[in-house]
Amino acid sequence: MKNFIESVVRTPGMLFMSMLITGFTINAGVQYINATGFEGPNLLAAGCLLVGQFIVAVVHQMRRFGQNNTLILQ
Repeated sequence: MKNFIESVVRTPGMLFMSMLITGFTINAGVQYINATGFEGPNLLAAGCLLVGQFIVAVVHQMRRFGQNNTLILQ
């Protein structure tokens, strides 16, 4: 399980997407505190990035599993 978590964390783009999610969430909080009414697009962007991050992790794990698989199809 530890190797799986380390593999997901080291997936290319995962750290950058996490930083963007944090930025959009903080910006949404600031917009909410200032009562500007523009927190929705920031939360939508953060949600889309979260879904994208999950998809990237799944695809990367599938590729990694496919490369480690030694099954020879005939």
